[in-house]
Amino acid sequence: MIKKKIKNKSAKPVIKKKNISQKLDEVMAIENRLLQVEKDVSKKEDKLSLEEKRIELEEEKIETDEKSVEQISGTLKKEESDLEKLEEIENEIKTEVGGHPLARVTLKDITKGLIGAFIGLSIHYTFTYGVEIAKELTMNRATIMFPLTFLVGLLFIYATGFRKIEDKRILIYMPIRLLVLYICSLIMSIAVLYLFYPTFGQNFEESYKMVAGVMLAAVVGACTADLLGKE
Repeated sequence: MIKKKIKNKSAKPVIKKKNISQKLDEVMAIENRLLQVEKDVSKKEDKLSLEEKRIELEEEKIETDEKSVEQISGTLKKEESDLEKLEEIENEIKTEVGGHPLARVTLKDITKGLIGAFIGLSIHYTFTYGVEIAKELTMNRATIMFPLTFLVGLLFIYATGFRKIEDKRILIYMPIRLLVLYICSLIMSIAVLYLFYPTFGQNFEESYKMVAGVMLAAVVGACTADLLGKE
């Protein structure tokens, strides 16, 4: 009995052979695992493809932004250039309007107007011819002489001074300047007639006509003196 037991213990284990069905199951399991791996790889490839597309879109967006920045930069440069030109034009206007000698009336201009009117009257005693003319004038004609003299003075300073100015807005100063010169001429005419004609002022009608007769020469003299030295 003991020998039989020993023989049984020393006997090799019997290896059961797998049948065809089990082998097929193992093959199917392996194929399923391979399919799963392929699916995972395919998903990762799709994910990588999407990532590449996203990167391409971002690169296109960056290029578009760079172009926009360049366009904005060009627009800013153009605006800066336009602003510089505008500042230059403003400075030119300020120079012409603010600093032009014909656009300002100073005490020096009034003095020159008075002296010019006096010279215009006293050269060759021009006022004497005006007085002689005044004797032939009626009150109506003498009255017409005052606006006519103003018109002549206006044309005179325009032709000799304001006509050369490019900025026509300065022309609004012309009547104001002439009015100052006209008043200077009127004052100097009365002063000269009072000095040289003792009877001046005793008769209003005669004095009125005498002033009207000499005003033209006084205004021309005042305008001439005012324009001397002007650019």
